[in-house]
Amino acid sequence: MGGRKLENILLEFEKHLREKYVSENTISAYTSDIKQFLNYFANHFGEELISFSRGHVLEFKNYLLKDKGAKFTTVNRKIASLSVYEDYLKEINLKKEKSIRDVDFYKIDIPYITADMLPNKTIKKVILKSSIESPRDYLILVLMDSGGLRVSEVINIELERDVDFEMYRILILGKGNKVRHILMTNIIREALDEYLPEREKMLEGKQNKYLIVSNESVNTGKPIHRSLINKTLNKYCEKVNENKIHPHILRHHCATDKYQEGYNDMMLKKTLGQSSNITNRYVHPGFEDEIAQKIKDKRR
Repeated sequence: MGGRKLENILLEFEKHLREKYVSENTISAYTSDIKQFLNYFANHFGEELISFSRGHVLEFKNYLLKDKGAKFTTVNRKIASLSVYEDYLKEINLKKEKSIRDVDFYKIDIPYITADMLPNKTIKKVILKSSIESPRDYLILVLMDSGGLRVSEVINIELERDVDFEMYRILILGKGNKVRHILMTNIIREALDEYLPEREKMLEGKQNKYLIVSNESVNTGKPIHRSLINKTLNKYCEKVNENKIHPHILRHHCATDKYQEGYNDMMLKKTLGQSSNITNRYVHPGFEDEIAQKIKDKRR
């Protein structure tokens, strides 16, 4: 093994991921899962694993399921992280063969959700409440609900670089540093016009390149923390007496709205910056669409 230290290998692995333009959030998730795996064998068996075997993989899965009570989706994510790490170990000649196999991943059926089951009322109430209380919060929610943006995409929009008022579009740096543009619709433009004067007051002459700022970020010059958006959404759910919803549900809501407006799969992929089959993952047609399709099928 060349006497390489585990700590150095992990640092080199992180560097390797950054060179492949993997997002910091993904890198953090990968390293957290890998460290849990390594710490389990260090703490329970006194092993410092530079490489690992098929037996280690099966033992870790058993530990996650039986001792930690982890969900199948959680196990899949952690095994996927290990698989990426294992590929890297092979690349630097610390491992010869893959120990992780396709059978290690659980096949999970995604539950079918219709548009009627999305929390449409909650989303509308939350957005309306934010429009009264905070131009910044309103813009954040509009960008996710009307623009279909991920939390990470919202917080990393740079005002001068990305927001084009002449072309009515916003440049979005998505996963894997993939660039796309979203249309600056009237609702987004009006939200921007209302928020920007407040942003200037918050900055008080200080410099911050990011569109969305907070009292904390104006002093650091960095983007707001993603947890602020979660807290913001939870705050408004409480204010309107509705159950809490996850920020990502706004992306689903956006995709479903655009699908019902007539967007096809390719148009949705470009809008949301998604490479996989987007209609299966994000779009939730209403019952009326399902019934209409069944009638069409019978007539064929």
